[in-house]
Amino acid sequence: MSDATPLHLPAGLNYGCIQCGLSCKMFNEVSVEEASRRRIEEIDYRALMHPDARETTFLVSSPSAPGKDILRRHCGTCVFQQNDGLCAIHAAHGFRQKPQTCQDFPYRYAETPAGAFVGLSFACTAVLQNAGPAVAEQRDYLAENRPRANAVLDHRGPVRLTHRHEISWEAYELLEEDLRRILHATDEALEMRLIAQTVYIDLYAAFLREMRNDSIDRANRPLPGDFGSTTGRFPADSGPATDAKALLATRKKYVERDGGAELFRIAKKMKGSGALQRAFIGLITAFRQSLDYKGRKPGRLATTVKIMRHYMTHALRLGRVSLDPLKESFDYEAFARIPFTLESGSPEDQLLLRFLDHTIFRKDLLGVESVWLGQRLLLMHVALIRWHAVGKAALLGRTRVDIECLREAIRIIELHYLTHTKIVTLFDKIPSLGMILDAIVRKPAFAPSMVEKKV
Repeated sequence: MSDATPLHLPAGLNYGCIQCGLSCKMFNEVSVEEASRRRIEEIDYRALMHPDARETTFLVSSPSAPGKDILRRHCGTCVFQQNDGLCAIHAAHGFRQKPQTCQDFPYRYAETPAGAFVGLSFACTAVLQNAGPAVAEQRDYLAENRPRANAVLDHRGPVRLTHRHEISWEAYELLEEDLRRILHATDEALEMRLIAQTVYIDLYAAFLREMRNDSIDRANRPLPGDFGSTTGRFPADSGPATDAKALLATRKKYVERDGGAELFRIAKKMKGSGALQRAFIGLITAFRQSLDYKGRKPGRLATTVKIMRHYMTHALRLGRVSLDPLKESFDYEAFARIPFTLESGSPEDQLLLRFLDHTIFRKDLLGVESVWLGQRLLLMHVALIRWHAVGKAALLGRTRVDIECLREAIRIIELHYLTHTKIVTLFDKIPSLGMILDAIVRKPAFAPSMVEKKV
């Protein structure tokens, strides 16, 4: 993209200071590309390193991606972290001398046909607290940094609504607008709004198939254009009606008419299962924890057995709940003792709503196979946030999820579970796990189960 490409910034989000000087405490790996390596080697970097590590280079090979260099760590933190928690490179030589990855954080860019969308990481303390000046005030720096940034996602290709149907960017923008509108329908509980999003995508997909006359019973017939037998996907221009036209018809019936009453009526009929939530969250946390191996890397069979054992333990409600990186386990009764009911308009409610809205804005729904799957994984993230927030509150001896517990839960999910994290690579390496995931998220009870309060 050219430098004249439109830059879209999130509304209502602040960030403390783009040159805060804090040394990274969040990430296990900080990539160092060639230009950053040369920049650091130009200075007396050994004098800035931790004293116990000065006889080594500042680089080490990444254990997760052989051939990629990352910053060396010492005692669990970056080798350039000072005793006051600040970055020694930043303090001695300024912001621009740091690795590009450090300069990017907490921003990342999503390149789309409509321009670059700037997203923020909620692993950042300032973003979690919505502290500091508005992001819009940093437009000049963000425009300057975009061409050299490492944190860039490319979403300029075809958008897949489902695994079977592609839609145009125009239709996706309309759909995203509707999903955010449903999310902010404050007359309904947040849990019901999330289920309504799922229902809306399903209704749109069904209406699109009907208007295109390309329903499943036509699966074995010749498809238009180059999409024939090679991909099995119906493109945005197949059938008699455009995808945008189908979306506007769905919007008129289910969002605009009577304030979305029919949409929420359908959503309220869907029933969830605490057992399904336990089993699925147990499965996903086992997926994630299998990535944090110490010592010898386990094989696929050992990883699969561990994950399935964790799945069954949660499904049967056996033992205690163990969630990394919480230091201790807690009992299932914590979910009954500590309700995850966020009062409308409270700081906790506003934080969670701000986070969910921003994940859609920064194009997280496009980070997986389809928008359909992306929205269902958003529901999974809500369940994970609840589990970690309740666990944190239980370990602190509290009777409610307060803002501190919620912030820490969102930070954990941002770091370890979202679509830009390493967990997605696990499904590529072990296809059988991806098949299990697909089978579960396709269950009609999946959406209500992820927001089910009874665990």
